[in-house]
Amino acid sequence: MDYRLIHFNCARPTGEFTFDNEFVHVFLAILPRIFSDADTFEGIHWHRHGLRQPDGRWRDLGDAFPYATDLGVPDVCTMAGWASLEDMRSFVYNGRTHPSGMRRLQEQLDRSQGPGFVMWWAPREERFTMEDGWERLTHLRENGSSPYAFSLDQPIVRPQVA
Repeated sequence: MDYRLIHFNCARPTGEFTFDNEFVHVFLAILPRIFSDADTFEGIHWHRHGLRQPDGRWRDLGDAFPYATDLGVPDVCTMAGWASLEDMRSFVYNGRTHPSGMRRLQEQLDRSQGPGFVMWWAPREERFTMEDGWERLTHLRENGSSPYAFSLDQPIVRPQVA
């Protein structure tokens, strides 16, 4: 059995989720370039994106607006499947657009909920929903790193191919 790395991350912007918010403005401006880079990066198998509203309902990122401010600020979420931890790190930290774009947004993130990034190893044929990613992130926040849900600070070694 071959394994791939799954990552799920959430960014909750500070302030209201409107076009006037600097996070929203910058994020939406850089997203097409990041998606284009991801589509051509050999180490990524797939990626998907969505919004998790405070009431737990999911929205496709393409249908994010109009967003009613009375819903509360959503978590902007990404999930991706990677060939390896090294590939994920290369894209996130050394890629053409992701590192500079995300650095611009760091000061505009609400980190009060705890970690916003979780990973796990999964058999290549296994499929996941955004809600599965949210459950893994919640598990990491409540229990710390484990093979089920681990952090970048405490990565788990890829399981051996059976």
